[in-house]
Amino acid sequence: MKILHLNTFDDPVDGGGAEVVLWELIRGLASAGHANVLLATCDQPGLQRTERDGIPIWRAGLRNLYWPGNRIPKGAALRAMWHAFDSYNLWMQDHLLRVLRTERPDVVTVHGLSGWSAASWKTIQSQGIPIVQVLHDHYLLCPRATMFKKGRTCEKQCTSCHLLRIRHPNLSNALSAVVGVSRYILDRHMALGYFQDVALRQVIHNVRSPGALGLDEPSPVRESPTGLRIGFIGQLVPAKGVDILIGAFKAAVLPDAELWIAGSGKPDYEASLRKNAASTPVRFLGRVPPRDFYPQVDIVVVPSLWQEPLGLVVAEALAFGKPVIASKRGGIPEMIKDGETGLLFDPNRPEDLQESLHHLGSDRAMRVRMGKMAKISSTNFLDVTRWVDGYIGIYRQLDKRGI
Repeated sequence: MKILHLNTFDDPVDGGGAEVVLWELIRGLASAGHANVLLATCDQPGLQRTERDGIPIWRAGLRNLYWPGNRIPKGAALRAMWHAFDSYNLWMQDHLLRVLRTERPDVVTVHGLSGWSAASWKTIQSQGIPIVQVLHDHYLLCPRATMFKKGRTCEKQCTSCHLLRIRHPNLSNALSAVVGVSRYILDRHMALGYFQDVALRQVIHNVRSPGALGLDEPSPVRESPTGLRIGFIGQLVPAKGVDILIGAFKAAVLPDAELWIAGSGKPDYEASLRKNAASTPVRFLGRVPPRDFYPQVDIVVVPSLWQEPLGLVVAEALAFGKPVIASKRGGIPEMIKDGETGLLFDPNRPEDLQESLHHLGSDRAMRVRMGKMAKISSTNFLDVTRWVDGYIGIYRQLDKRGI
């Protein structure tokens, strides 16, 4: 079977967690004997074909006001116009059509539509090719893909999001199947009228490869084995809740404890975090590979403010046998057994995070017990073969139905 994967970026350096997962899936499908092709946008005009790890990659020059991989700050008016074009971008469809006719895939798996837009569903459908849409984020509901604005999670679509996505629920019925990376993200879309005529709807939690995490390598020696270390790893952006973590850490008053923060963000936001953490035992590490981070901490905190579809950091922490304190947001509660592998808290109540830090930080026996359970539960997020088989099962169902 030949699968064409459609995404905004082809390189995880330009994107993030979704691109990491995409490449895990491509490699897994290739190992199972299936041919894969990746089509993504780029900042160069035209259409070029290249390869990475033996996988053909088509890069299509994005026909919009700018390429989202360009990190140069954009004004509000320019961003608004970009999203207006991106709501239904007909100018990208000839690139897609050319690749479909050249590669002749058996199925198209759509991962990221930003840059391609929902117009791509119609283009693929016109060629009689089955479409599997994977919901990695909220892009179909919100142009920012986060449903997070002005420091708060959006309980419903704002007016601009509704107008820019007004056609999408009906357009989504062109799909052959839809996969939610969590029950939360699939149900959120269904509640807003998406995929009503799509017969095949499944939840397949993302996984991480043990080899990619370095779990098959000897554990690095922990620096300064005494003292408590609480860790955060991820992008330093407001939606990740690092501010409330620093505040809760300071209020928890844990003797001989440090907060380690790994990741990077915009310079002004990083500066505000450092100012908030001044005169406290908080260390900013910059970007650190997971393998070098998790063995050095005792507790991992995922204080997300936005409705995170599925937190890969949670899966990584569990894999390294670390108890997780995490917010009750999005798909995160689907990953943690509250009171067994970690603790869940309400991010609208920062005092809950403070209490969880103090509770778990003060009880070493609890940390050890939860760490062991975390390691056991992580197998659900490390079984790449089972995960890939889930997608293959969908492709085979579509093939049998002749969709």
